[in-house]
Amino acid sequence: MIGKPLPLHDLGFKSTLELVADMPEVVRVCPYEKGTFILKGIADETTKAIAELVARQRRNARARKSTAAKANANAGSSSKNPQSFPQRVRAPVLPATAKAELQDLLS
Repeated sequence: MIGKPLPLHDLGFKSTLELVADMPEVVRVCPYEKGTFILKGIADETTKAIAELVARQRRNARARKSTAAKANANAGSSSKNPQSFPQRVRAPVLPATAKAELQDLLS
């Protein structure tokens, strides 16, 4: 974010993974595949609302993908109009308060 490497050695760490492993209240290190990791941020009281918004957004995205996949399957098997296209599913509009909170977080 600041355009410079993290001062790991000055902070007493040998690697970024060692740094984040030393902050279990902030980030969780999850093994992924082939020796890679996923870092998951842990919400506190000040970021709990944002974490809930993100979780809700993920659930909605899965539902949209499922609906779109069903629409594609139905459109492909439709004998009435073989060239019909499934209707696009619109993403929900983010409330102004949530948008402002996210902007504050990113700034």
